[in-house]
Amino acid sequence: MSRVIAAALLLVLAGCGTPAAEETVPSEFGRQIQIRSSGSPVLATLWLDGVDKVTCTEPGSLPPNRGHFLAARIVLQTTEQYEPNWGWWMSAEDFLAVDADGEVIGQGLNTSCLSPSRYLSDDFYLTDSGYYGEILIDAAAEHGTLIYRPHNLPADIKGWHWQF
Repeated sequence: MSRVIAAALLLVLAGCGTPAAEETVPSEFGRQIQIRSSGSPVLATLWLDGVDKVTCTEPGSLPPNRGHFLAARIVLQTTEQYEPNWGWWMSAEDFLAVDADGEVIGQGLNTSCLSPSRYLSDDFYLTDSGYYGEILIDAAAEHGTLIYRPHNLPADIKGWHWQF
């Protein structure tokens, strides 16, 4: 009986584990991806220019908790079909960094580390509009896999990942 309980507990814990890059769609820097819900028109296209280590420039900035601040540079273009009241926008919390074993080594965060003009807007976007900015990641390493999983799209939208 204890083996059955232990096996069931392992299955439950495995379902609550860290997100793995294998569950998301691979992408490459500079390659466009389409953001859409199942059966909806394309809401936006985006591409990642790169991920680089950054140093905080704003007075009173706190140091990173995990060792490094990384900036993911994003270009975003909403489509003519996108409606701001649909409830989709990008948030720093939608981003994770993982190592080769799939262990989380970083998390996107909102902080006053960089000049406000450098950040990608995390507010509702306008129809047929372009945006450029950075998402800040607090990470334990300067290299790994960046995962974007939209928090406000259906669960069948698994997200994307990039090697950096």
